[in-house]
Amino acid sequence: MNFSFKTLNNLAGWITFGIAAIVLGLAAEPTGSLWDCGEFISGAYKLQVVHPPGAPIFLLVGRLFTWVAGLFSDNPSTIAYAVNLLSAFSTAFAGLFVCWSTSILARLILVGREEEPEGGQAIAAVGAGVVAGLCTAFTSSIWFSAVEGEVYAMSTFFTAMTLWAMLKWYNLPDNAEADRWLVFAFFSTALSIGVHLLSLLTFPALAMFYYFKKAKKPTVMGTLIAAAVGVVFIVAIQKLIIAGIPTMWASFDKFMVNSFGLPFYSGIIPVFLIFGGAIWYGLNRAQKTGNGLLQRIIVALGVVVVAYLSYGMVIIRASANTPINMNDPSDPMRLLPYLNREQYGERPLVRGPHFDAQPVGIDSEDRYGRVGKKYAVVDEKVEYEYASGEKTLFPRMSDYSQGRPALYRRWIDKPSGTPTFADNLEFFWKYQLGWMYWRYFMWNFSGRQNGEQGYYAWDPTAGNWITGIDAIDAGRIGNQDELPDFQKTNQGRNKYYMIPFLLGLLGMFFHYRTKPKDFAAIMALFIITGIGIIVYSNQPPNEPRERDYVLAGSFFTYCIWIGLSVVAIWDMLNKSLKGLAAPLATVLALSAPLLMVTQNWDDHSRAHHFASRDYASNFLNSCAPNAIIFTYGDNDTYPLWYCQEVEGIRTDVRVVNLSLIAVDWYIAQLRRAVNNSPAIDMSIPQEQIRGYKRVQIPYFAPRGEQEMDIRQVLKFLGEEHKQESGSGRAFDTYLPTRKMSIPVNKQWFIDNKFVSASDSTLVDTMHIDLGRDKKYIIKDELAMLDIIASNLGKRPIYWAVTCREDKLLGMEDYLQLEGLGLQVVPKKVKSQQDAYGIIGSGGVNADQMFANIMDKWKWGNFDKERSYVDRSYMPSLQTMRVSIIRLARQLVVEGKKDKAIALVDKYFEVFPKMNFPYDQFTAFMADIYVLSGEKEKAKSKIQEIANDMEQQFRFYESLNADFKKGYKQDNDYAISTVQNLMKMAANMQDQALLEELDTKFKAYMPGSSKGALPQLPN
Repeated sequence: MNFSFKTLNNLAGWITFGIAAIVLGLAAEPTGSLWDCGEFISGAYKLQVVHPPGAPIFLLVGRLFTWVAGLFSDNPSTIAYAVNLLSAFSTAFAGLFVCWSTSILARLILVGREEEPEGGQAIAAVGAGVVAGLCTAFTSSIWFSAVEGEVYAMSTFFTAMTLWAMLKWYNLPDNAEADRWLVFAFFSTALSIGVHLLSLLTFPALAMFYYFKKAKKPTVMGTLIAAAVGVVFIVAIQKLIIAGIPTMWASFDKFMVNSFGLPFYSGIIPVFLIFGGAIWYGLNRAQKTGNGLLQRIIVALGVVVVAYLSYGMVIIRASANTPINMNDPSDPMRLLPYLNREQYGERPLVRGPHFDAQPVGIDSEDRYGRVGKKYAVVDEKVEYEYASGEKTLFPRMSDYSQGRPALYRRWIDKPSGTPTFADNLEFFWKYQLGWMYWRYFMWNFSGRQNGEQGYYAWDPTAGNWITGIDAIDAGRIGNQDELPDFQKTNQGRNKYYMIPFLLGLLGMFFHYRTKPKDFAAIMALFIITGIGIIVYSNQPPNEPRERDYVLAGSFFTYCIWIGLSVVAIWDMLNKSLKGLAAPLATVLALSAPLLMVTQNWDDHSRAHHFASRDYASNFLNSCAPNAIIFTYGDNDTYPLWYCQEVEGIRTDVRVVNLSLIAVDWYIAQLRRAVNNSPAIDMSIPQEQIRGYKRVQIPYFAPRGEQEMDIRQVLKFLGEEHKQESGSGRAFDTYLPTRKMSIPVNKQWFIDNKFVSASDSTLVDTMHIDLGRDKKYIIKDELAMLDIIASNLGKRPIYWAVTCREDKLLGMEDYLQLEGLGLQVVPKKVKSQQDAYGIIGSGGVNADQMFANIMDKWKWGNFDKERSYVDRSYMPSLQTMRVSIIRLARQLVVEGKKDKAIALVDKYFEVFPKMNFPYDQFTAFMADIYVLSGEKEKAKSKIQEIANDMEQQFRFYESLNADFKKGYKQDNDYAISTVQNLMKMAANMQDQALLEELDTKFKAYMPGSSKGALPQLPN
């Protein structure tokens, strides 16, 4: 049976889609994931307002998927799986479009635009498409986003579809009918604005393809001009449409509301008239002059405007005040900073200050909001001004927060001195290109060392790329033959043996040799979606997580060249093998996606993962009914929102995120009921903390510092007590004391069984001290003090154990550990933060915490299935483990040894060795067996831990001196762990075990104990 090339090509695309959809669908997480996924899934399910700049197209499509899920299942987790499946299908479609794009490029190489490939040529072209499409779907960074409910998979889909539409036009005859694909490319890009802006970056490449097809004799200068025109289109869409429409609307709205008393939102009418009139005039002009190009440009811009109207959903849903309503963009004045992502600040790209620059002034810009029936100034955008001498070209090192100046200096090996332009280039080359692009690139096409986050290029232990060839990798990250078992079997260790990388190079050079113009356009796309994003994002050192997922466009572009390696191999083999050349070339190149899917499956499949949902429910279920819990980071907030909004878990608990509470819109939302949680009482009127009011309140005690009742302090702070700042700007009020008393209704805590009436540590009044170093408080701390004072004794109040210790506001000795939450109670117990960090604050409600852990906590299925435990789970995992250790020791102190043993048994059940390698934490748990008299269990665990430590020592001793420096911390932890094991054996009076340990480790142990190393907590 003979098929036409069109039929073969269509079939190849859909086969690619089918394979990718099945694999990724099976790998999709069955419930909510970490990071922003909990927010996006909740947003899609209830059409809520997610963080700036929003993603209305993603949410609308996601809502359709959740609706269909509701038709098939009553299980609420199916809602999350449906949104995750949307990402899987989006990635599969991206693979389909990359497949078809690659076959178009292959066809142009083989026969040009006018002819159809036949025989071996057709098989080679179609094979190239299949290889490229499957590589796209199974590339590590793209797969990561393909199994979770986030915007990046759909963004990749739109980018791939935009490229395919342009190449389809490029491949068709040059006539007016074909130009509809140009309009479709613009529409695809426009829709992607409602997801992510990545598709805009295709414009320079698209402009080059347009020029190559239209120009009779393309030149280098013409090509550069075409690429520049593409850049102009990017800027034009961003300035005239993405920012221009809301800016125009805001201006008209303010004018019409304030000047004519018209209703809010009426400014949209002249905006519609202006844009509608411009489009009508342009089309009319094009028709009268017969200018087809003008007509197509106007239509293309028109569909961009129409697609951009999806952002109307943001204002509509914000006005409905959904439970998740980030930034409350409920009117055009609030929408503008929301779309411009003002809360994240700006990183200078062309010229800006270095990290040590000192501001010489402040530039402020008024921000308007609704006050009564008019718009008035309610806030301001503030930016520091710097002297010209403090600025440099191409400023790569400008972030002065989170200890980053020292990190910048370490990357460029410059301990002191002012950063120069050359220093910025060095940092760009070493860190932003070498570490944050090239490392990610090689992860995807050569191999990955492990799942640890890599912070430093000089650290051989974490996050490096590998080849999978031990002899080569040994020179970069140390002897691979002696790796401990847990490192050898780490699911995040993926080996591609550089095969995808080498095939991509082959396809790249072949493409350059055969079709240099097409190659130039694809290379432009590769660079702008890779290095271009690196330049634009200007990433500082030590990001909170790896950022490889933003480079999906660059990686799928390289997959096109992997696909074209099929044509290159066919070209080399065709003369000698004739009819076998094309199938053989396809099979050889299919080794790349085959390696990717087989190596990536064990760490990229989340088919059995429930940890994000389960760990979040552990936070919620650590709280008493109707509680308030302060959280801090993304992963102890968004998953909790997901649990409540989608799965209905503990909707009585109010989650208060300390990263958001410093802004007025979030505080306003706390004052209303959400789900089954009543409104949070607060004493300071919303009007007094609106916008820039009370952003910072200085400490000032003109009559000396005296302790005051916290209610008096809050009343004072809510009043106007102007205080000059010395910079021409007055503070609204000042903090008259740092020492406060909090009267407590002790009986309420006793009645609710939070404390015992017989407890000798009970107090009638809590006394807190913000500390002598506290020169001011900021709005989040003001709001926290208000929440505590207004709700204590009415609702249980908790801090999540993942919060920063400096956010405890001096209340650490009045807290009580009950799981993953520390409840404020009228008990003063000296904290043990030196041993346990924030988890050591105050005391422990041992019986309640034991019941929570044993009866309510869930374990993410990691206790049952051999699974990849992503490092992003570590904060939750570590807090659970340390909390269990503290509880176990408290149970021993209270003489409840049976419970202590049961708790440790539970620990080893839910943290099995198959997923959690034995380490110093395991030793701490084994010590509970020792303290509880369970010697046989203790001995068994000590021996298991000892065997693992011996492997680590052997590996360490096999390294040369340079690599030993990198692995020294791991070795020190191993030494500390072994020292603790020997102490346990001595405490058990087990001489045989002690001699066994001594024989095993005497060659590795230092002469003296390292006191600075972590020891067993008391």
